Amino acid sequence: MSFYISFKKVLFVTASLLLAVNVSAQETSNTNGTNTLSYQPQLENQRDPNQYCAKCHKFNDQQFHGTHLSKLNPNNGKPINCVSCHGKISEDHRRGVKDVMRFHGDIFDGKTPMYTVQEQNQVCFACHQPEKLREKFWVHDVHAMKLPCASCHTLHPEHDAMKGIEPKQRVKLCVDCHGKQQALREEKQNQANKEK
Repeated sequence: MSFYISFKKVLFVTASLLLAVNVSAQETSNTNGTNTLSYQPQLENQRDPNQYCAKCHKFNDQQFHGTHLSKLNPNNGKPINCVSCHGKISEDHRRGVKDVMRFHGDIFDGKTPMYTVQEQNQVCFACHQPEKLREKFWVHDVHAMKLPCASCHTLHPEHDAMKGIEPKQRVKLCVDCHGKQQALREEKQNQANKEK
C-alpha cells in the first residue's frame, strides 16, 4: 500500500513538473507578414537555459527574437540558446566581468574589439561551415578571415539576415562598407599630409 502511495506521489510530482514547463518558442507575425519564431523567456522555469540571460538582457517586448533560437545546433541536435554562441558565464559576470563572447560588427567605430576576428568567427563557423558559405556567395571567401561575420550579418535577426536579399541590395551593402573604408583612408591621408 505504501509503495502505491509513494508511486502516486512521484507520478503526481512528475506530471506537475511537466505541466509547469511552458513551450518557449512561439510563432509571431512580423511587419513584412512572414511568421518567425520568437523566444519568450520563461523566468519561472529553472531549467530554461536562457533564463539567467533574460534577467538582465531584454530585446523587443521582453522577447529574444531571432532565427537562431528556433533552430537546432547541428553539432549536438539540441536547441540553440544564448550560451551556444556567447559561451558560459562565470559567477562574476553580473559584477561586470567581461567573460562572454561579444561580437563586434561595427568595424568603423574606432573601438578595439574584445575578441579577435578569428575568435568571433570561429563561434559562427562551429555551425556555419566556411566552405559551404564560400559556395553560396563569393564574398565569404574574400572577407571570412578579415572581417567579423557580424559586420554584414545581424546576429539576432527576426528572419535570415542575408537570405532573400536582392542582388542590388547586396551590392549596396558592399558599396556602403567600402565607401566608408575609402573615406577613412582619405581622411588618414589628409591628416598625414597636414602633419608634413
